[in-house]
Amino acid sequence: MKVTKYFLLFFSIICFAHCVDDGKSTRPVYDPTKPVEFSSFLPDSGGVSTQMVINGSNFGSDTSLIKVFVNGKKAPLIGTDGSSLLVLVPVRADTGLVTVQIGKGADMKEVISDKVFNYIFKPAVSTLSGWTDKDGKTDIVDGTLATAQYYKPYWLKFDQNKDLYLLEDSSALRFIDLHNRTVTTKFRMGNGVVRPRTLAFSLAWDTLYVTNDTWDTGGISTVILTKQTNFTTWTSLINSKTCNGSDVHPQTGDYFYTEYDRGFMYKWNKKTRVSETMYRVDDVGWEFNVQFAPSGDFAYVVCVNKHYIMKSMYNRDTKKLEAPSVVCGLRATAGWQDGVGTGARFDNPHQGAFDEYDNFYVCDVNNHCIRKITPKGIVTTFAGRPQTPGYSDGALRDAQFKYPRGIAYDKETKTFYIADEGNSRIRMITIE
Repeated sequence: MKVTKYFLLFFSIICFAHCVDDGKSTRPVYDPTKPVEFSSFLPDSGGVSTQMVINGSNFGSDTSLIKVFVNGKKAPLIGTDGSSLLVLVPVRADTGLVTVQIGKGADMKEVISDKVFNYIFKPAVSTLSGWTDKDGKTDIVDGTLATAQYYKPYWLKFDQNKDLYLLEDSSALRFIDLHNRTVTTKFRMGNGVVRPRTLAFSLAWDTLYVTNDTWDTGGISTVILTKQTNFTTWTSLINSKTCNGSDVHPQTGDYFYTEYDRGFMYKWNKKTRVSETMYRVDDVGWEFNVQFAPSGDFAYVVCVNKHYIMKSMYNRDTKKLEAPSVVCGLRATAGWQDGVGTGARFDNPHQGAFDEYDNFYVCDVNNHCIRKITPKGIVTTFAGRPQTPGYSDGALRDAQFKYPRGIAYDKETKTFYIADEGNSRIRMITIE
């Protein structure tokens, strides 16, 4: 009953926040001559991203004038109708009082709850940004995190400031400014870059490598964008057929990339500007990407359309990747199964992210979940409901994804960001 009540109140606040003044009603305005009242908040306990409704009066409707804190940590404000606020409990808030500040300068008033919010530490899946209309449609729309929309979010990459760059499948390169909570478009596809696949930054963070999949032998396989142009203008770097992935070695800065058509792994020689062949991955027609561990000692080779993952050791003498061996999954065998090594099953694994212990978390696209692979090849389901697509936030195994493709991990906040393609949203998994 309480859940239904919270949902209805949440829905009414969101509707109010998005409605347009029709001339018959006006939005409530904060009146600094009157007191701000804080009567209650619900629920009284929960973990990160719990939706909290704060009841009171004289909140106004201008969200720029409203700040909410849980135990001194700022809580994201979702909406207000003047007498109710909807906020998300911030990460690692711990147990403490809830504070509401309304107004600015001398007009600012502060009210504090008379009871504490009990913080529950637990992993949780939440939604950072993105929404669809009543028919499930979306588009490429810039704006705040609350108003921005995404079209087929596909691959994620952090910059040095821990803001996100997002590739949208065959569509655009977007920039998600997590600090200022805005989303902008860097460029739209076209002029030879029509099917970008992956992103990788140089060690100096001044060059962004973007792979491009084309069937033209002389077509563009890698372009670079530079800090000088604010990563908005690309320049062709490498021409070849069907490039599906690339990465930069975390210590040497050398650039490695793949070729789907003939199944080769290459290293780009910056001095000679020639691609050096290292090895062939099994067979032709293997769609695969390459992702280095933070240590640089090895890279995982994720075979997307053949449903398994290999490990390629890095030779520090030759500065090349050596021929890979299978870590988990069974070649050309799709399915879902947790297990060890070849006993595990995937269905179109895509981008992965390493944590600080060399565990690898990979988006298992057609199984609609996130899988965890330990350094010993033990595969478990980390988040989502296997083979059950949908959209719901919550506990790790209660939450639902729909064709998740991209993932990035921030070890400082212990937060995963997920490009949830089928739901047209950027999701978060917070670990505490």
